[in-house]
Amino acid sequence: MPKREPELTPSRVAMVLLAVMAVIVSLASMVSPRVAILALAAFAIAGAVARLFAPVKRAFMVRRKWIDVGVLVILGAALIYLGLTTQLG
Repeated sequence: MPKREPELTPSRVAMVLLAVMAVIVSLASMVSPRVAILALAAFAIAGAVARLFAPVKRAFMVRRKWIDVGVLVILGAALIYLGLTTQLG
């Protein structure tokens, strides 16, 4: 019997991420676009921290870890900067 390979992204994780993104999009329409942009920045920074500390078996390995973490940190920092300095609605 062949060994079954684990899923790269479990369906539970994917559903939680979709739910969080739906909440962030609803924040933009109900509260403020600035709040939604800052929430996306926090989401990117949290992803960088998760990627930094995730064991190799649990992480989806396409690039090196430092590339993933660096890109997510830069994205989060750019979103924070734009969220705090741009005039929105």
